[in-house]
Amino acid sequence: MEIPYAYAAMQEDVVIRSDEEPRLQSPMRTIVGTEPQGYTLFFRQPMDRSSVEQAIRDNAQAEAKREDLGYVEPLLTFHWVHDQQLHVLAELPQPKTSENEWAEYRLHVAGAKTAKGSPLAEEPPDFRALVMLPDQVWRVSLDGKEQEKMTDWTVSYNTTMLDEDARFFLVSRYTRYCECDARYPKLYWLYDNQAKQLISYPGELLEHYQGEGEFVADRRGFFFATPPAGAEEPPSDTAATVKVDGYVYGASFSKDRQRLLMAIGTAEQRKDLDFAVYDLEAGKIELRLPGVMQGVVARSEVDDSLVTVRFADDGQQVTFSMREHEESYAEKRYRLDWKTGTVSEWNPPVPADSWAGYAASDDGMYQMYLTAGLFKGTEAVADYLGQGFWLPGSHQYVYVKWESTSDMQESFLSLHLFDADRKQDRVLRTGLPSTFHLLGVSRDGNWLYVSSNRDLAASK
Repeated sequence: MEIPYAYAAMQEDVVIRSDEEPRLQSPMRTIVGTEPQGYTLFFRQPMDRSSVEQAIRDNAQAEAKREDLGYVEPLLTFHWVHDQQLHVLAELPQPKTSENEWAEYRLHVAGAKTAKGSPLAEEPPDFRALVMLPDQVWRVSLDGKEQEKMTDWTVSYNTTMLDEDARFFLVSRYTRYCECDARYPKLYWLYDNQAKQLISYPGELLEHYQGEGEFVADRRGFFFATPPAGAEEPPSDTAATVKVDGYVYGASFSKDRQRLLMAIGTAEQRKDLDFAVYDLEAGKIELRLPGVMQGVVARSEVDDSLVTVRFADDGQQVTFSMREHEESYAEKRYRLDWKTGTVSEWNPPVPADSWAGYAASDDGMYQMYLTAGLFKGTEAVADYLGQGFWLPGSHQYVYVKWESTSDMQESFLSLHLFDADRKQDRVLRTGLPSTFHLLGVSRDGNWLYVSSNRDLAASK
């Protein structure tokens, strides 16, 4: 089937585009699905078909001969629509397994000739496809005895659970891949676990927002910038357009997702910001305290971009921070008391130059600080245990921990449950793969939601 394309506007000899995700196109190195992948090649000029097919095969074979780099020669099927459009189906010579987790192949037309016999440029844009076993979402019973795979994705996604009913998840994938710290753009979806549907959005989906004063807040737990004219926004009865005067340096949902907590200033201000509470139902700011957020907005150590100001609401107080000044790592910390509506200094048991983020038990009695450990108010209870979640309505903290065999020859993850009242820790499950990640806990506390690219039923 022919795909319409503006050949006359092409700047390169060829464009190689993924059929599964057309937003991914050459030149590119990216992660693709484990299933046979379809690609469409668009040529600026009519091509000599046999030379194109031979060039793709020769280049794939050349890459596969590179030792210990994971390159393979895919099984290739060609279907020409006409001399300027070619469909290619690429299939791995053997399926991916836990012992053979990734492979890479290259689609490249260097060496091909046009229908008139002219060679293409020496290095036309190529498409490097990296195939990895995708993570899947599982639910595992708290006692570790039962598990159920909830997704059957063919490509890897970064996954965030949005609600305790495990109905909605934010998922994303990078447009490009490298073994580096580069921040490549992402593609975003909302995954509806009940409908088993990936819902595509035209831009970034964020748990915390930074940007212009007009944006969209969806009470399912995410934000996005107002789409440009002509962009399609999925219908939703939980999304609200927010309009405030100024630039929003940070916006987060309140614990009940009925309000937004915001840091507002002018686009150039970047310090001594206004704190605001926005009522989503009423569609307006109900509290704005000018200049109470003394200090400067932090900058990223990676690319010097402004770090989004984040607010943490445990139901009793909202905590947030600014940097003391541009050259300092020390934080100026604040808290909003929901009962009084006032903002005051906040003094958590964390060094001033360390991040003061924490996870609180539902009643606010216990706080797990990433940089300081477990506290009961100002009383230290235990060292930091690991990435995890509080079970709803309890003082029990579930987390994962790296452990090793007695001979230190093998490392693995274990799932633990710590009772803060009794200061007792027990292992729920051990021998878990390195790709095991906790995503959340069910509302009743009986199920854990996790992700892994291994078969958890088999590794039980």
